[in-house]
Amino acid sequence: MTQKATNFEFTSYKFEPSKRSVVFNYKTEFEDNDPLFFTENIILPESKNSNPISEKLLEKILSSLHIIIGISYYKLYYATKVSHPYNFSKDESKFWNTIYKKGLGEFLYKNKLDPKNSPSFSFNINAKPVNYKINNKNKRFLVGIGGGKDSIVSAELLKNNGQDITGLYVKTGKGSEIIDSVIEKIDINQLKIERHLDWQIHQEHLYKGHIPVSAIYAFLGIFLSVIYDYSGLIVSNEHSSNFGNINYKGLNINHQWSKSFEFENLFQNYVKEFISPDLTYFSLLRLFYEIRIVKIFSQMKKYFPYFSSCNNNFKVNSVSQSLWCKNCPKCVFAFTMLSAFLTKNELVKIFGRNLYQDKSLLPLFKDILGLGEMKPFDCVGTFEESQEAMKLAEKKFKNHFIIKTLSKKIKSHPETLLVQNESHIPEDLKFLGMENALILGYGKEGKVTERYLKKFYRDLKVSIADEKKDKNYLKNQPNFDILIKTPGIRKEEVKINYTTASNIFFSKVKGKNTIIGVTGSKGKSTTSSLIFKILKQDGKNVELLGNIGKPMLERLLTPVSKDTIFVLELSSYQLDDIKFSPDIAVLTSLFEEHMDFHGNKKNYYKAKKNIINFQGKDNFFVYNPKSKDSLKWLSDYNGKDIAFDSNLIFKTKLLGEHNKENIRASISVAKILNVSDKSIVKAIENFNGLPHRLELIGKFKGVSFYDDAISTTPESTIKAIESLKNVNTIFLGGQDRGYNFSNLEKTIKKYKIKNIVLFPDSGSKIIKNKKYFNIFETKSMQEAVKFAYKNTVQGDICLLSCASPSYSIWKNFEEKGDQFKKFVLKYSK
Repeated sequence: MTQKATNFEFTSYKFEPSKRSVVFNYKTEFEDNDPLFFTENIILPESKNSNPISEKLLEKILSSLHIIIGISYYKLYYATKVSHPYNFSKDESKFWNTIYKKGLGEFLYKNKLDPKNSPSFSFNINAKPVNYKINNKNKRFLVGIGGGKDSIVSAELLKNNGQDITGLYVKTGKGSEIIDSVIEKIDINQLKIERHLDWQIHQEHLYKGHIPVSAIYAFLGIFLSVIYDYSGLIVSNEHSSNFGNINYKGLNINHQWSKSFEFENLFQNYVKEFISPDLTYFSLLRLFYEIRIVKIFSQMKKYFPYFSSCNNNFKVNSVSQSLWCKNCPKCVFAFTMLSAFLTKNELVKIFGRNLYQDKSLLPLFKDILGLGEMKPFDCVGTFEESQEAMKLAEKKFKNHFIIKTLSKKIKSHPETLLVQNESHIPEDLKFLGMENALILGYGKEGKVTERYLKKFYRDLKVSIADEKKDKNYLKNQPNFDILIKTPGIRKEEVKINYTTASNIFFSKVKGKNTIIGVTGSKGKSTTSSLIFKILKQDGKNVELLGNIGKPMLERLLTPVSKDTIFVLELSSYQLDDIKFSPDIAVLTSLFEEHMDFHGNKKNYYKAKKNIINFQGKDNFFVYNPKSKDSLKWLSDYNGKDIAFDSNLIFKTKLLGEHNKENIRASISVAKILNVSDKSIVKAIENFNGLPHRLELIGKFKGVSFYDDAISTTPESTIKAIESLKNVNTIFLGGQDRGYNFSNLEKTIKKYKIKNIVLFPDSGSKIIKNKKYFNIFETKSMQEAVKFAYKNTVQGDICLLSCASPSYSIWKNFEEKGDQFKKFVLKYSK
């Protein structure tokens, strides 16, 4: 048939839940002939876990399925135009244009069609993206099972990790006994969805060729996730699928495009933007080349008699007498990969014969090794990993024909055994399949991380890299599969796949327990501690973790009850590469800090904003309405914004307006959680504050000594001066981070502070005009306190509030404050 198709129409669909049936209808129109009509019927599996969903969400998923399934019928005549009844936005249209162009790349190449003529889906310029909330009852996943080694590896890794998984099997035509037996061997539940193709698809048409079938399976998996209450679909696509076969008319042609990371990105974004942000789609094996997956599979010997990667076993209505045809690129590639890790006997038992001795297969071996004309249009890996596998097998098979003929023409590529960087694997699953891990930084959090990994990943070899032990501690990263970065190390220093303790904690707790996260340039410790006290006062099961002292992962070493509320103090270091946001986010204050770490104010503010960047519509952002920088965050915020409470009257022992703001923030959080006013007021009245935060050490020899060692920026020291007012002596200086001290100097003059102690390195830069001050420069806290006793006017205050970090002299602000207290008490008598 040679008639020219003028239009392909996505005419209609019909969903009949009682029959578990969805029918999709299509029409191809021609220039001089009657139209052709096509119908595909999807039969859903039986399940007791059906989930009530909104009509609009159902329409969105079914319309998406209508478009993707239509690709099987569109390709038969490659119409010059497509038409559909849907109100697509511009971005939806762009998505479908890409799917129909890149997904049909091999089809275009083999049929000598120009990619420039790929279809363009119409859109409504006024249409807005809409997605829908789904309340997943349980965290459980569908896992695509195809009968080959990759999906077996994924299922085993997930099952052994205790994940709740169900195998998804898409049955087309007569089905596959191989897939049935593999699922039975994995010993997991399965959902089998049936595709009944239109009978005409097997007839002769103008064109034939490859379609992005993995894209169809992806949409089917998301459909079943919605109606049967799953969190999403996990697939088993490897890093190798990212590499194409050939460039054709400006288009990179990739047989495995719908398995590639490019497609995974596109599809995941489509699902989150147009279907639901609560659904996920990712490949568990994305970080591995195929050779690394085969290395893992080689230990799963119980599957050797059952699995197959040969496509002849999975063609629609095909009949095969063997698991392996032993005459296709997939068989040759699988044999080569497995030869690197199995004995001769094991290999021959799987395939039925030794393919390295088959001279007729030499062209196929050349093709997969990169010694032929081009990479085969099949699901095979890269040339480099094929060469590496053959090099690893060389000694075992050195006298075999294929090895003798080709071994001198290939090179070893050990890099293909390394873990790659790009993936959408959730943080709690990132350790699956990993052999070793490196903890970068061995402070308090690093030590707890080591305990956590050794408890829950006993087969993982854990190593430590710390600057105190080795100045070149960053150089060994490439030798490890995964890295766990501690907060004090900049993310730019990390060169391999990594996670953090904060991300691990959130991944395990988020959605199960309520999380309150508190950040801010100053005030976060006081606020998080007060929130904790208020909730405790109200009888709630609450725990305080994070930057305030107790590492989050330490809490996961023992079971966590469902009613536990976590209050987390989160620093900019922890937030810089966080991938989650708390249910309730609190921003106490925002001004320039930690410039040595973040580089500039923009990066610092960006890190802080991550506390709300991953929130949903049902989450809360508690902010200070007096802060212009906080108000800016509201412009693109999608959750529920709550200003600091200004209605409840309270009494407090805390000094300063800034502490009153911290209290108001805490009240707002308490009210979100329906805490009674009585509990709130009582907790505030009993709250004594935290050490080193405008802490009154005592009044000695007529002088009141205040420890505000926590104040390590000019802004926070200004707040302290304003809170106390009658300061006569102040201790300033420490590590030089290039702060602008001009406003601090003005404040010191405004409040007529006479006596000033200046510590190095920044002390000499704080007061530019020293004419009217009694200045004492020292690096000794003991001498500084002596100076204060000698010079401070009785009835006035001596304040330790250095406006700079402590590290030039002290280990931290706590050590600085403790020294101050020690010498104040020593010379008080």
